[in-house]
Amino acid sequence: MFFAASIVRADDTQVHMGGGPGGSPPCGSNSASANNAGVLTADCLVTNATGAITTFSFEVLDANTLNNGLPNGGLTCDSQLSSIDGWTGTLAAHNVGGVDICTLTAPTRVSLRTYMNLFLTGDPYTGGPTLDSFRNDGDCDLDDFVLGIPVGCDIKISSAAGNAGLFVPGAPVGFSSNNNPLPALPEPGTLALVLIGLTGLPLLRRKLAR
Repeated sequence: MFFAASIVRADDTQVHMGGGPGGSPPCGSNSASANNAGVLTADCLVTNATGAITTFSFEVLDANTLNNGLPNGGLTCDSQLSSIDGWTGTLAAHNVGGVDICTLTAPTRVSLRTYMNLFLTGDPYTGGPTLDSFRNDGDCDLDDFVLGIPVGCDIKISSAAGNAGLFVPGAPVGFSSNNNPLPALPEPGTLALVLIGLTGLPLLRRKLAR
């Protein structure tokens, strides 16, 4: 799924959060890393163990976000879940010396605006406004995510299209769903020591962070 909604502070790191087809590691409390170009791609599968996802959080150390190549760029998260489906949360963070966290929470009732948004996108929602009358047609797209992301669908996280270098290469990120805690992230100093250690192994193939 592609995400076009724009919630932007100039030059901030941008991350898209949304859903898509299944086939990924289970959601819960997970971590991933930006690749060597500073691009992030991660996803997780909603399973019976967690149930439908109604809250989702993403975290990265502010020192690992870049603005024109400089650290402490801040974080902006962006999703059709908020712009079309009515999810709410903290979608921008800039905690210098700390951790930037974005969080999305599903509504408990489908609003008229969401009905209209989905109709205008060509993916109309035909169910009722509450969970007891929710309709999931099973194709894991926007009309299925109005009250949460159902079991069998993905949550996808990626850097904004075409924007390389928004993260420090290899930067660890964390994400979690529902009541699972966000994973602990290594401090920037610890990460630097690890990277220095890796440079002492010149004959080993380059580690690809995924």
